[in-house]
Amino acid sequence: MDTLEYLLNHYWCVKETNGKQYFDIKNNLDYYKDFIRDKLGSRLLVNDRFIKLEKIPALPKSYMGISSFTNKIEYTILFIILLYLEDKPKLEQFILSSLTDFIVNTATTLELDTVPNWDIMHHRKCFVNVIKHLSERNIIKVVEEKNTFTEDAKAEALYETTGISNFYVREFKNNILEYNDLTDYVNDEFNDQNENIGDVRRYRVYRHLLYSLVAYKEDLTEFELDYLKRFRGNISSELSKYTKGELELTKNMAVVLFEEDAKEKFDFPNSKAITDIVLLINASILDSVSKEEIQLGENEVIFISKEHFYRIIKETRKEYAPYFSKNYREMVQEKFIDEVISYMKEYDFIREYDLGYNIYPMVSKMIGYIPRDTEEQLNLFGGEESEI
Repeated sequence: MDTLEYLLNHYWCVKETNGKQYFDIKNNLDYYKDFIRDKLGSRLLVNDRFIKLEKIPALPKSYMGISSFTNKIEYTILFIILLYLEDKPKLEQFILSSLTDFIVNTATTLELDTVPNWDIMHHRKCFVNVIKHLSERNIIKVVEEKNTFTEDAKAEALYETTGISNFYVREFKNNILEYNDLTDYVNDEFNDQNENIGDVRRYRVYRHLLYSLVAYKEDLTEFELDYLKRFRGNISSELSKYTKGELELTKNMAVVLFEEDAKEKFDFPNSKAITDIVLLINASILDSVSKEEIQLGENEVIFISKEHFYRIIKETRKEYAPYFSKNYREMVQEKFIDEVISYMKEYDFIREYDLGYNIYPMVSKMIGYIPRDTEEQLNLFGGEESEI
């Protein structure tokens, strides 16, 4: 159980930096590899350097991006660095200036919309953020760093490749240059198969459950809904056998709930201060439902006007502001509301329409509260400052 959940909750397991977990996973492959193949239809990459479960979702969601990235330019820098590392063997070292020159030259040659300009501090900060991400993924190592590139455009550093960068991005069956939207990338592996029958339908249902935070009725095809209803018992048994998750089906939602000590999929709740605030707003929404100030609609979905929703956010802020970090206590009201709305949309708690918002039942599964006798700053899950 623990080894499969590790693969579900992490990008990969690298032997060099996490040897014990690597061997735990490898030694238990026989227990869950059939589940991965037959239910998820996913590739499991196992070699002498890492183990990786390729988690391609049934539907792309905004929270499936790199959570530490907040700007398009970071993705541009990331993929150009992967090009730079493509032919470099393990342990080869390179300097920062060589890499930054390659990024600018490549972006210029490819005529990209955004070409990094290292005279701009924001661009340098984005580069540093990408380097941090690649280091955390064990794709590169920072060998030496004399000055901070964010503060000094002439700073120098020495890096080393670990030799696994070519496995960071999945392989595609077709020419991705012909793809127009995210669903094309998601469906690449099944382009020549009927998604509504047989193996592919089963794969998609299990991926909805294990590769997403939640699957709402409107996100599922009628064939996927039929599979969920007919095989609910089998699915629940499989999930209980191979994970610590428990399947819950409601009128509008299919979700796998994990034990309290299990790491949440896609890092929610997480350590950002905005997460704590959203958990409290979720609690305020439920309180309004219990007081019949807002009504549950069809399929457990609440439709609420924008003005009413903004009022709930403002009232929650007013009540709990003393527990917020300084940034959120002093933030302009409009910006505070925008951050909350953006974050709740990102994690599929709400969806926006012209006249208001649909609030979905996942709100009831993720709530927070503050004991009335506490005098500490809000810090339910770590409370780091948001970079939204």
